[in-house]
Amino acid sequence: IAQTLDQEAAEKRYPTLFALAWPVEATPGDSHRGLVELAATLDDRVRLGDLPAPERKALTPGVEKVMAAKAALEGALGERDAKAADQASYQLEDALAELEKLAPRP
Repeated sequence: IAQTLDQEAAEKRYPTLFALAWPVEATPGDSHRGLVELAATLDDRVRLGDLPAPERKALTPGVEKVMAAKAALEGALGERDAKAADQASYQLEDALAELEKLAPRP
């Protein structure tokens, strides 16, 4: 199972994305919230219309890249290909960094 080792560092690196994925008022505090979970939650919120239309429109292209990187990471992990998984994890981080720049500020 792939997990983000330092959740606090991830939240500091992608503060807007974490706020969009898990609004404080709607999120229990005991769940693991790493980069793979962030990608999946953002995809759900965009795809299912849980965000206002302007935010969905701004995030959709970036979320698609994030989900492609997540799929590559999960595929590499499933194949037990450490080198490909390492590369895919960096791709996921890069895609999230791009998405953080696109995300509307609260």
